[in-house]
Amino acid sequence: MRIPLPPAMLEALGIKPIPMFMLSSWVKAAAKCGFNVQPLFKEAGITIDIIRLEEARVSPLQLVSVLEQCVAMSPEKYFPLILGDTFAFESLPEFETLLTTSPTLRDALKVAKMARKVVLPWITIELAEQGDEARVLLGFDVPVPNLAGFGLPLHLVTHAIMACVRKFGRNLTGNEDSFREVHFMIEEVRTPYAEQIRAFFPVPVKFGQREDALVFDRAALDLPLEGAFPALHEQAHFLAEQRLGKETRRQGVAAEVEDLIARDPTLLALGVEEMADRLNLHPRTLQRRLKDENDSYLHVQARMRHRLACEWLKEGKVSIDDISVRLGFSDRRAFTAAFKRWEGCTPSAWRDKLL
Repeated sequence: MRIPLPPAMLEALGIKPIPMFMLSSWVKAAAKCGFNVQPLFKEAGITIDIIRLEEARVSPLQLVSVLEQCVAMSPEKYFPLILGDTFAFESLPEFETLLTTSPTLRDALKVAKMARKVVLPWITIELAEQGDEARVLLGFDVPVPNLAGFGLPLHLVTHAIMACVRKFGRNLTGNEDSFREVHFMIEEVRTPYAEQIRAFFPVPVKFGQREDALVFDRAALDLPLEGAFPALHEQAHFLAEQRLGKETRRQGVAAEVEDLIARDPTLLALGVEEMADRLNLHPRTLQRRLKDENDSYLHVQARMRHRLACEWLKEGKVSIDDISVRLGFSDRRAFTAAFKRWEGCTPSAWRDKLL
């Protein structure tokens, strides 16, 4: 088992503790694989009080380390796929209702993007469309590449999320007729579980790809789902938004600022005084709280510009010139220079990699 890093070091790297709403899924998945996960949690230093489950927090380092141990404990079954296929929103009933009452798969994917903020906020779920094909792209949020420096097998997390997305898609549509392929970035020679992975998915599995993605018919995105229930969907959306707001406040003031900007990107133009006013805080209070979180308002703005730029480039609906304007850059040249610092290439080259 890897030795957990001090919380202060994790915070400095931008790696914050995450909620443990998936507890029951871990327990059930481990049981299906023939072992008890509790000793692994204890060894990793993860203490959970079921009465105060919403307050339970674990670091991504701890969680990925336990996931790695679970894989070792189950040589006959590939644990990430079992975990993803077992996952249910038992501790988040509003998200369960929101998902199952979605009118289309497109709306269900929007729910998935919302839910990841309280389940695994350091992953990303994006939708890419081209021709008659659609892809659900899985990745990690901006700070999390720091995890790779510790040699952690992040592909295990991606594989679990893939299994989870496939499960909910199957449950919502009642079939897998539109499912085409599964793409993994990891090379086949680097995973001893290639055979189990191929047996799990009912379509061709390709390793060594440029992205981790589930590929399916684009037409399936907007087909009406039998479980559509507009009134319940609207009510569940309200409750889910409340849950997100509560979780964001618990994560700290930087998360609150990021959440506000994510909802309304025009707020990127606000200075610290105006943002503090939005949060009903004195500017010095906002700055002090950000400093206590090893952060600053300028750093938050930069992270959100990076994040939104990637999101809009992936969507492909906004021109690069318009993205630069939306993000508050003086011109496209300034945006390109900033993007090169973030990703090591121009926005157009980065976008072309996705096509």
